[in-house]
Amino acid sequence: MLVGVLKAAGVALLVVALTGGALVDPTPTTEPSPTAEPAPTATPSPDAPTPETTGTPTPEPTVEPPVDPAPVTAPAPTAAMTIDRIAGPDRYSTAVAVSQQSFSRGAPIVFLASGIDYPDALSAAPVAAVAGGPLLLTAPTGLPAVVIAELQRLDPARVIIVGAEVAVGARVAQQLVELGLAPERVSGRDRYATARALVRAFIDDSTVAYVATGRNYPDALAAAAAAGSIGAPVLLVNGLASSLDADSLALLDELGVDQALVAGGPTVVSEGIETQLENAVTSVERLSGRDRYLTALAINQHAFTEADRAFVATGAGFADALAGAVFAASERAPLYSSPVACLPRASLDDITERLQVARLTLLGGPPALGPRVAAGDACSTVADDRATSIAELSTALSHRMATLSGRYSVSVRELGGLETSVSLNGSDMQEPASVMKLFVAYAVLDRIDEGRLSFATATRSGVSVQECLRVMIHVSDNYCHWDLVALIGNQNLNNKFWTEGYTRTVYEGRSGNGTWYSSKRTSTNDVALLLSRLNDGTLLSPASTDHFIGLLETQVWRHRLPAGMPPGTPIANKTGYLWVSTGYIHADVGIVSSPHGPIVVAIIGSRNATAAGVRALGRVAYEHFNGPVSTTAAYADTNLITTRTVSYYQNAGNTQLGVIAAGQRVEAYASARDWYRVAYGGRYVYIHSSALRNYYDYPRR
Repeated sequence: MLVGVLKAAGVALLVVALTGGALVDPTPTTEPSPTAEPAPTATPSPDAPTPETTGTPTPEPTVEPPVDPAPVTAPAPTAAMTIDRIAGPDRYSTAVAVSQQSFSRGAPIVFLASGIDYPDALSAAPVAAVAGGPLLLTAPTGLPAVVIAELQRLDPARVIIVGAEVAVGARVAQQLVELGLAPERVSGRDRYATARALVRAFIDDSTVAYVATGRNYPDALAAAAAAGSIGAPVLLVNGLASSLDADSLALLDELGVDQALVAGGPTVVSEGIETQLENAVTSVERLSGRDRYLTALAINQHAFTEADRAFVATGAGFADALAGAVFAASERAPLYSSPVACLPRASLDDITERLQVARLTLLGGPPALGPRVAAGDACSTVADDRATSIAELSTALSHRMATLSGRYSVSVRELGGLETSVSLNGSDMQEPASVMKLFVAYAVLDRIDEGRLSFATATRSGVSVQECLRVMIHVSDNYCHWDLVALIGNQNLNNKFWTEGYTRTVYEGRSGNGTWYSSKRTSTNDVALLLSRLNDGTLLSPASTDHFIGLLETQVWRHRLPAGMPPGTPIANKTGYLWVSTGYIHADVGIVSSPHGPIVVAIIGSRNATAAGVRALGRVAYEHFNGPVSTTAAYADTNLITTRTVSYYQNAGNTQLGVIAAGQRVEAYASARDWYRVAYGGRYVYIHSSALRNYYDYPRR
């Protein structure tokens, strides 16, 4: 089992690292020695992932054909409360079904947001309720036919596109014009600016504002119905930041906010933000529970003293709750969140005993809210449901592992929900390839938090700590890895790992119990612990947490875990690849922002494991929590693009060979600190990293 029981509002953690039998320690790696500075050469770094089979870019979402979004009604479980369901065969149709029920005679205004990602739309639901129109969803590249039909039925005077063209593309705007509509776009430079722009455009004043993190969706959506029912906004903030930005403070002042209601606990919206709110407004109250379901309950208990109707949406996805929150707000009704399997007992008690509602409406079909929810059935005991989940996931992983070449170790952990925890050989110490770089990155950032290092500190090679951290994660650079290890010292790192609970993690040297190790080792249980602490904000300061996750979100190697997830899935990951005498090692670990909630997946495979094996096991774990995946993401090998005209060299910074124009795609292969070795024009050349950026704009959570 993994070390400790980690809980965070609406967080799921999954770690996978699989082995199919007794682990045989591989021979020491061929990485550069940490005690001697390696000289850059044209030979690829041993831990750097090698080129894989060329893929194709992520396919654009398919525009669905017309479907019948007629609501499905379930039988009433008791005479006191009826239960019905509003659902369509997909998220676009479900939003249309909600619109048909809530705006049966048309609407003066319609809000249109992306159906594949949540950031821009989080603040749209309460704004739409205030403006008096539905929130519909669209594919980024085209309007689904069912949405076109609904727009024609509603015949709105205004259509508001929420977000920039990267979220809802120009083709959607053109289709609206062809329908005789005049679309208006409300957007900002990021999700937070878009949220502020929406509020400024549609809410003139409000004495109350809900404050929620924009880094995930559950808490903001739980607040949307409550906020919309009183005409209040939901202000999105970077919950990991230590303070509010000036624009958010200015908006609170413009609206005349006296009371700020913070959705979620301190690990979701920091205590620093709460303190700053206390200095900015008259009253601040935090509404939270130990997971997303209890946070939604706390919000509803605060907002609603009575209600004739209540709504329930899955806590494992954002789409149904986006559209449903507008309907709930217009009905002055609470919106609860629920697991797929059954209603949280505390939420059901609140619905039936405190509010005594006459009608409970489910948002979404049986895949989102199952038959027990439709029957008004509360979760029995958490222990029983957890045991079932553990057994199912263990079996699925074991069966898939048996079909793969190589040996794998697997640990799976869900934070929030049922807190499912599975570990298959997760305590085995093994060569982790470049996944080990997570631990030194953490140790360096922790010293920065303590004031013992700074980003400007020079490593032994003269490259700054900040730049070494960046390239060590971005392209998995080995030279900077060992520069940073040398900066702190092997034994200091080993002592730190032991005292902080990573007892199966060492660099060359002695672990905390005095055992000697000749090369680096870790276990997937230790990786799970590290990433869970990073994700819930207890590992580092808010600033360092955000910095670390940001580095992971932009690393270039995408052929393992990311390629096993659905297109558009945000994942902050660190991959690894290495050959040792016992065969190939393939590893990947990442925080996956799945519809169910954030999941951390870590996979280490040895003895000629494969990238395809890592993808397959990650997919099994993803599907356990989120249901079947029909299409997975695909990434081409040419993962970088030049940002300006730049010289390229035979070696790192010497023997210039020519010039590459701006906008040229190249393939990252290896690195020598901040010089990247790339494939271009049929050969390998060196380009300085300052002239390169990721070709793919990887989804950020």
